[in-house]
Amino acid sequence: MMKLYDHPLSGNCYKVRLALRQLGIEYEKLYLDIFEGAQHSGDYKAVNPNRKRPVLVDGGFSMWESNAILLYLGKKYSPNPLYPEDLSAFGKMAQWLFFGKTSIDPSLAVARFMTKFLPPESVDEKRLGELRTQGNAVLQVLDDHLEHSDFLAGDYSMADIACFPYVDLAPEGGIDLSPYSSVVLWCDRIKSRPGFIRMED
Repeated sequence: MMKLYDHPLSGNCYKVRLALRQLGIEYEKLYLDIFEGAQHSGDYKAVNPNRKRPVLVDGGFSMWESNAILLYLGKKYSPNPLYPEDLSAFGKMAQWLFFGKTSIDPSLAVARFMTKFLPPESVDEKRLGELRTQGNAVLQVLDDHLEHSDFLAGDYSMADIACFPYVDLAPEGGIDLSPYSSVVLWCDRIKSRPGFIRMED
């Protein structure tokens, strides 16, 4: 059985849990207490030298980076609806997977981290303002695209699973989603998918 090193407040862990559930894959969840520094133990470094989470262990093989894990799961269990076999559809999915890591996470996820997890006296307000401005620009890109498409790569795919968590969590970083009606409808569509689980599930 696969094992997932997980933390319930991590959007990156959540996206892997969501993919596993929607693919119907059983796995063992291993809680990694990042606030107590468990990621710095020697045992965990052997699993992930980058000391981040999640990490997926599949038999004797382990890998990290959440969006790479999504691609691995999609390929391992193909054919499945989350992982397109058509090359152009795969390219579109991969494009949005990378957009998630190059644009969504560096703005929306970091703004959430600063707002939700740092004590107020430790927050660089100028930097936080910059992140919120960048986050709104990212949301506008998504909103413009989703005005003409129900999902990011055409059909519902790993691209949506990859990008959804930190978009849906944007209000925890002080970023209002209400101006982005197409994004809000997209989040609602994802939440209505069979096998959807909430972050806290």
